[in-house]
Amino acid sequence: MNEVRPLILVDLDDTLFQTARKMPPGSEKHPATVDVAGQPNGYMTGVQHAFVGWLLAHADVVPVTARSVEACSRVQLPFACGAICSHGGVILGADGRLDQDWRAQMSETLAAYQTRLHELSAATLAIGQALGHSLRGWVVEEAGLFHYVVTKHNESDDGILQRVLAEVRERGLLDGMHVHGNGNNLAFLPAGLDKRHAVQEWLRRDRAVHGERPVLGFGDSLTDLGFMGECHWWATPARSQLAKAFQEVAGE
Repeated sequence: MNEVRPLILVDLDDTLFQTARKMPPGSEKHPATVDVAGQPNGYMTGVQHAFVGWLLAHADVVPVTARSVEACSRVQLPFACGAICSHGGVILGADGRLDQDWRAQMSETLAAYQTRLHELSAATLAIGQALGHSLRGWVVEEAGLFHYVVTKHNESDDGILQRVLAEVRERGLLDGMHVHGNGNNLAFLPAGLDKRHAVQEWLRRDRAVHGERPVLGFGDSLTDLGFMGECHWWATPARSQLAKAFQEVAGE
């Protein structure tokens, strides 16, 4: 019987690794990412390190990440099958090159948002300032195309972003957009830009080459459910945003 390698579609941040402040006390710290200066800024626990090694040895592993292409390039894990980056806005081939067919589709999807994203980012920062919070934010750009808005706070309370989000919604600034929020990360994404659509395209192409094979999805955020639902099985880390949501529904 010939062994069939499963396809693993996996979120990165807070699934395979996390920042130092999110590491369990006393845990091993295996560097997984570096900042723009080349200094480690993301770490795996011993269990995560072993898990990543197992995945790469036994499956074809494709990151499905909110990270930009540049930020994804700073992940120090030996992925070799390509990647889905920028919340699904970019598909990279196994050679690391931008998939031009997918970029053309995204160009149509995002055309109406190119100016609006900058206006939304500026308005969000102004709302934060008016509420007395220190924020930073930007518009993610890939290959000359603006994709989505990112906002982070400079304080210690992640609840700050929820208060800012409530005000942005109250002002009706998010029509035709959807939200990703988890920890110190608030993103506003145009309709049609999400991991699920990119995964659907990846799976269509994968089936054309490999036929039907086992597909597993891993993610930590509520918004990861979209792409995870395209898989045969999915899982989430304990104590993730997704796990907590299911525990609340179960009354635990």
